[in-house]
Amino acid sequence: MPYQIQMQDDGILRINFAGGALERDEVDDFLRDFNLYLGAATPEAPLRTLTIADQSGMKLSSRVRKAFSDLNSDPHLGKAATIGMDRYTRVLVGFVLKATGRDNIRLFEREEEALAWLRE
Repeated sequence: MPYQIQMQDDGILRINFAGGALERDEVDDFLRDFNLYLGAATPEAPLRTLTIADQSGMKLSSRVRKAFSDLNSDPHLGKAATIGMDRYTRVLVGFVLKATGRDNIRLFEREEEALAWLRE
């Protein structure tokens, strides 16, 4: 499994992709695990996430890109901070934000900055 998901004491869901990028056949497992937390959130108290992505040079399949775009369309998902993204993935995030009409994702270099933004 290329990811770990853990709810922190501060209510921020930590997602770590240290095992690499999601492959096409792993998307369903990730969505199942993620939706357990997303389903417990509400639009009034949306889920906040901190994603650690160590995926330099890895390309995401169209199925993975669509899954992330669909997730970001959900009003139960609030602020989403990500650290460790390469240029390719940063461009994809821009496309996801434009496609969903939202402005809830921010990219950071350091975890401390990401957490400060999520806690605002």
